[in-house]
Amino acid sequence: MQIIKKTAFSLLILLTFHAHGQHDTLGLLSSEMNINASETTKDWGKLVGNWNIVFEAVDESGKVQQSFEAEWNWFYILDGYAIQDVFILPPRNLAKKTDSPFYGVGVRIFDEDTNKWQSVWVDTSNKKLEFREATSTAEQITMYQTNAKGEKLRITYFDMAPSSFEWKQEVLVDNKNWVITQLIHAKKAS
Repeated sequence: MQIIKKTAFSLLILLTFHAHGQHDTLGLLSSEMNINASETTKDWGKLVGNWNIVFEAVDESGKVQQSFEAEWNWFYILDGYAIQDVFILPPRNLAKKTDSPFYGVGVRIFDEDTNKWQSVWVDTSNKKLEFREATSTAEQITMYQTNAKGEKLRITYFDMAPSSFEWKQEVLVDNKNWVITQLIHAKKAS
């Protein structure tokens, strides 16, 4: 497991470096899905592009406690077999020199053996690898993980349209109830 974590972390570092303008030397970006990739890659492919988002932290009643603008950029990688995202809060066009922006990077690829998406996430806050597993349909994508705090999470992408999508994160409470803790409202960047 340690070798897998180190390999995944190295891949994330390379892909993040690549996502910030160095793709000509690394050759990891793909302009489209590979024709040999899993058909479900199209489900994630709906997210490829640049998005302006509103990120909301909500309490147990669903009331918004905090709201932030951010950017979320998605692209095909590894010859069109995998998909990476880069989450940046605040968005670079609104960040001040005194801001310490939050960066998060996710990489996902389809595992034919389990018939699920395998994903790894790392961010500048937790600085730990978090592994996720997902299933997808044309209507929604659902991911499960145990985060760095030990919480069981369910993350759902839904209402996916060409110019918008919705996202929610839920935490499992008392091993039986899912409670929404975060929401994202995404609009395609111009």
